[in-house]
Amino acid sequence: MTYRPPIDDILFLLREAIGADAVLSRPEFAHVDAETLEAAVRQAGRVASEIVAPVNDAADRIGATLENGAVRLPPGFVEAYEAFCAGGWPGLALPEEYGGQAMPEIAQAAVSEMSNGASLAFSMLPVCGRAAARVLLAHAGADIQALWVPRLASGEWSGTIVMTEPHAGSDIGQARTVAAPQADGSYSLTGTKIFISFGDHDATPQNAHIVLARIEGAPPGVRGLSLFLVPRVTMEADGTFGPRNTIAASRIEEKMGIHGSPTCEMRLDGATGYLLGEPERGIQNMFTMINTMRLEVALEGVGIAGAALDKAARYASERIQGGSGGAPAAIVEHVDIRRTLLRMKALTGGIRGLCYETAALLDRARSDEAGFLLPICKALASEIAVEVASLAIQVHGGHGYISEHGVEQLMRDARITPIYEGTNGIQAIDLLLRKIGRDDAKILDALFDRVASDLELAAGTEIGESVAAGLAEWRRVSSSLLDRLDVDVNDGLSGATPYLRLAGTVLMGWMWLRMAAAAKDDAYGAEIRTLARFFAADIMPEVNALARRASMPGEILYTLDSERIARI
Repeated sequence: MTYRPPIDDILFLLREAIGADAVLSRPEFAHVDAETLEAAVRQAGRVASEIVAPVNDAADRIGATLENGAVRLPPGFVEAYEAFCAGGWPGLALPEEYGGQAMPEIAQAAVSEMSNGASLAFSMLPVCGRAAARVLLAHAGADIQALWVPRLASGEWSGTIVMTEPHAGSDIGQARTVAAPQADGSYSLTGTKIFISFGDHDATPQNAHIVLARIEGAPPGVRGLSLFLVPRVTMEADGTFGPRNTIAASRIEEKMGIHGSPTCEMRLDGATGYLLGEPERGIQNMFTMINTMRLEVALEGVGIAGAALDKAARYASERIQGGSGGAPAAIVEHVDIRRTLLRMKALTGGIRGLCYETAALLDRARSDEAGFLLPICKALASEIAVEVASLAIQVHGGHGYISEHGVEQLMRDARITPIYEGTNGIQAIDLLLRKIGRDDAKILDALFDRVASDLELAAGTEIGESVAAGLAEWRRVSSSLLDRLDVDVNDGLSGATPYLRLAGTVLMGWMWLRMAAAAKDDAYGAEIRTLARFFAADIMPEVNALARRASMPGEILYTLDSERIARI
């Protein structure tokens, strides 16, 4: 699979629309200047296209295998991972004192997008290590941090998120994995977990399994869960490897996509683990990882959308077909193909902007605002990835449905992103019930004010007028749903999913407004302004329909009893 990284689009966004200079002016990024940031983005693009992309085809065709109780990655994966680590990419945004480079999250966002666009299956290995490192930095003791975080930052060791159980799915509170206290202060964990990405593999000798379990005697439900570090290999007091721990992959799932990423069933049979943070605060502590992964999954969506757009644009430029009454021409000249490509570009650019804006908020220590945007980014980017990948298949016609051009793989890989790390329905409920309802809409009102203050950048333009109208509708629907939540939670939440899409659409319009205002008077700037106009004409009108859907009376959902709804 060939991959062309969208370097120009990323650098324009960072320099002109997101305000990278404001991020780099912060004291914690004094060691990074604009030239360093640009060099990192360009080099990350080369790594994605020259190291990561070449292993993607074999990963999809051959996949990971389970042999004699050990997982083997597809051909070329281990070598590509070693090259990836040699460049220092796993620790790009981790602290310098632990071997990282302490680069801002906007730099990590660019690296993640391009790596994901080159191969989502491959990119899931380093992201799990980054997420595990952040959990340890937030909740582990100094001795664990000193031993584990530098090795996670270098990529020498890797990490996993071990939450889901066969009977529970998203209902984490039903977890049955038990942790029994041991005399030496460790715990013995027993249970079964499923859907564990890179639960076992041969790229690193050690894996930091971050496991949710219930200490013996703890109360039921999510409040009784605690968080543990369970090594793949036990560690001696001097930091050397001991015997293999009793946690192992018992099965690799057969999946629709991301075949190169081993999705494992993991069995713990008295495995040695170490408590992270306080007992019975596992869910709260796990959110350090969950919030990291929400943005990472969003960037997976951006990466896949970008790769699908690139393939479709190249094919449309090269595929010659007859037109109505004219000589054969490249299909990019055909009206419906042009409309399709513009929609793909407008959606991809809009969600890229919103994800990078969220990363910039994290860099500027505005975590409350970033936290508000995270469920929108995760849900919207994953939906856009599926849509843009589907449109790429459509542009290719029958050639898109077969495997030759690789777009059908992008569709298969993309389909997991609306599901894992919290389904998009859960993201929508989280946004409305927890991010807005519990906050009394303070952060939402501040965001409304930010969007409104930027309207003057595009006064009298199509994108400015459409965003202003969309903002007014977003305000109205928000007020209505909050009132309904106060009366009947289910009535308010009945509109949660279209509400999230409505909010995300207005926010993407805001991104295009800012990009159009920042665009220069050159060919690239003309392209940006045209895409902003297209977004205003083709995508912003969806706000009105989404507002009607979000306002649907909840009682419609409960008029039929469960038996009637589920009948065949």
